[in-house]
Amino acid sequence: MFITLLQAQEGLLIFCLAVICAFSLNLSKLYHPNTIFTLITSNLAKRVVRKGNKVTQHKLSGALACILPTLTIIMLLYTLSYISFYPQWFGGLILFLCLDTHFEGRAKRIARLLSQGQKGSAKQLLASIVNRDTTKLSEVGIIKASLDSLALNTIRHFYLIIIFYLIAGPYLALTYKLLLLCDQSWRKQLCVQHPFMTAVQKIIYLLEWLPIRCFVLIMALTQNLAKTQHYLKHYAQHYVNKNSGWIMALFSASLNVQLAGPRFYHDERFDNIRIGSDRQPTVEDMQHMLKLLNSMRWFWLGLTVLIWFAINLV
Repeated sequence: MFITLLQAQEGLLIFCLAVICAFSLNLSKLYHPNTIFTLITSNLAKRVVRKGNKVTQHKLSGALACILPTLTIIMLLYTLSYISFYPQWFGGLILFLCLDTHFEGRAKRIARLLSQGQKGSAKQLLASIVNRDTTKLSEVGIIKASLDSLALNTIRHFYLIIIFYLIAGPYLALTYKLLLLCDQSWRKQLCVQHPFMTAVQKIIYLLEWLPIRCFVLIMALTQNLAKTQHYLKHYAQHYVNKNSGWIMALFSASLNVQLAGPRFYHDERFDNIRIGSDRQPTVEDMQHMLKLLNSMRWFWLGLTVLIWFAINLV
């Protein structure tokens, strides 16, 4: 009876195991497939981007540089799934490799370093998870940058990956993940507004437009709905990336602190709207943020299981 039940709910079992393993099994970056792909795309940008190229050339080369490697990997893995004995478990392995949960661990270490007065070490650790310049950040700036990064990266590299997996399977989730890796690798060497990055940024924006809004609205029902709606109306719509603005509005309203604002990339200042009219965040707010993310995780896992059983019962 028990084996029959497991076989009937094999998809749910694979999903839960992939999520649990994402938190309990931290693969080293030295041999993680994401690192290899990041190196490939980074080297592509170094070879292709030239100062003398026209804007149209940058846009075309950027589109090819993100689409061709992504399609190649998707096609190879899709072909491998046909010859594998357990294609569903193969898809679960893809989900596990796509999920990234190391941001929470580094945020905890940054909060611990700041509470011990080690601002220099906190800056160095922060530089490993953000693409912005961190050398001139004050303590408040370090905290805000950590909260911003934690919110955006957790939503994109965990929750949206799960949403795409549940909606369309592992290959849509993998496609989105590879595009995120392209974007991140190129941000480390190019200006965020460089035309070479136009294609990948537009594709990511279109893919996550609806899922982010659905996610934020559902989570706002469990947090501070009225305040979140106010921030979405008055702040998020004026954010440089409106998708990111929705995420920042949710966490700013939930934590009752001000987030976002101007930042520096490659010694160049980029003005961006501050979200929220509350106080500046403190180290304690980083702990509150981690607790909030933990509550969200259990909420979404429980909701996923309930919906899964409801669909199967119907």
